[in-house]
Amino acid sequence: MALRKAQAARQAGSSIFKLDASQLLWLVISVVGLFPLIVLAMLALIVLLIIFAMAGGSQMTSASSDPSDTNGQNSRINALIELSGGDGRGTFDPTNVPDQDLVAPIRAAAKKCDLLTPVILAAQIDYASAFDADKEGPQGRKGLSQLTPEVFDEFGEDDDDSGEASVLDAEDSIHAHARYFCHLADRTGQLLKEKKVVGDHLSLTLMAWDIGLETVEAQGGMPVLALGAYPFQVRGLFEKYTTTGDENPDSDSTTDEPDPVPDDDTTTAPPGQDGSDDDGSALLSEAEFVAMFPNRNSFYSYAGLTDAMAKFPAFAGTGDEQTRKRELAAFLANINHESGGLVHVEEINQAAWGDYCDTSQPYGCPAGQTAYHGRGPIQLSWNTNYKAAGDALGLDLLNEPDLVRNDASVAWQTALWFWMTQSGAGTMTAHSAITGGGGFGETIRTINGALECGGRNPAQVQARVDAYQRFAAGLGVDPGDESTLRC
Repeated sequence: MALRKAQAARQAGSSIFKLDASQLLWLVISVVGLFPLIVLAMLALIVLLIIFAMAGGSQMTSASSDPSDTNGQNSRINALIELSGGDGRGTFDPTNVPDQDLVAPIRAAAKKCDLLTPVILAAQIDYASAFDADKEGPQGRKGLSQLTPEVFDEFGEDDDDSGEASVLDAEDSIHAHARYFCHLADRTGQLLKEKKVVGDHLSLTLMAWDIGLETVEAQGGMPVLALGAYPFQVRGLFEKYTTTGDENPDSDSTTDEPDPVPDDDTTTAPPGQDGSDDDGSALLSEAEFVAMFPNRNSFYSYAGLTDAMAKFPAFAGTGDEQTRKRELAAFLANINHESGGLVHVEEINQAAWGDYCDTSQPYGCPAGQTAYHGRGPIQLSWNTNYKAAGDALGLDLLNEPDLVRNDASVAWQTALWFWMTQSGAGTMTAHSAITGGGGFGETIRTINGALECGGRNPAQVQARVDAYQRFAAGLGVDPGDESTLRC
């Protein structure tokens, strides 16, 4: 009896062993199949640990640590950023943008706030629509950036001057995208400042784009399992739009030799057609602009300036870096003088408002005798200038001169139009004067030479020179020979 039980036990054990071997084989296959998920889970755990370290780093430091030392926290944030694909602040490589006509709008729109870059903007568009401007998605989302109707209604404008703001228009969609992104960046930045959320600024802004600002705030910032979330998916596309070689596809390919002085006929050349492909806004950050004009009227926005610069790429984009910076400093100095430090949007002497109507012109003054007084950063005046500027910019400024008072981009455009195309009392444009060796003094002659040059008003000239030297110093450029500073 005992022998039979032992034999039965051995037989049962043998059958169990065979069954376990079969199961083991399937277990191995299952584990191999699940390997990618295991890796993702491990990476998610790493992200989680970094997030917790960012949130609780102050408690993890010793009592002897300097509380003002933020190097530890910065290193943890940098680790998270690198793990997730970078911060999108590399040099933009536009070669992977399917429609090269969209490169300029992407560059221009990305200047609307400091957090946004062309790399980030291109990656978001790629993820949203793969650059399909006609794409229609759920919840009424449309266009390149797949914006909802509510978002476009709030942030969309007629950025390509087609006469209609449309989410299916590529340029309108790109600029609306940038405005909405910068709105979210401002809000998430405030939440970080108030310590209501945890995470890095870009990830929080991308999360707000994807799941809504209220949700981001409610969950305290970065979610526990963030690896598959929108911020990391977008960051995965950063490399596609970032140059990694020695060549810089986003930079000006012109030589360091300054351009020759243009011929006289360049005073009527179309905007932005007399120089390089690159505009000069890269030389001036928003922080620098704000510091230069601490008392400015909020109407004179940095976004309006950079938008106008994108339409005049030869401005501060001609010649070597020193020449470009001198032109930027010269322009800022003159508009500083004309507008009282970017304080006045309209001419303050209202008694003179009726003095700028040339009734001899066949088009007359349809907006009224007093409608063509000084407006904007360069104080555009006279019906003749409003007519010429409007024709060049594709706007009816002759009949609607208040566009210069009401639209920041238009105001800046009129200033750059005058700077780039008009010779005023001089023999060359302000642009050709400063880039061709004429010096800062010749820009004064172009803008107000009849009243200030030749010893007529040395105090006003000196005020312009002082501002030019100050702005040049701020941009880190030599203002040029002393003999060229006055007219």
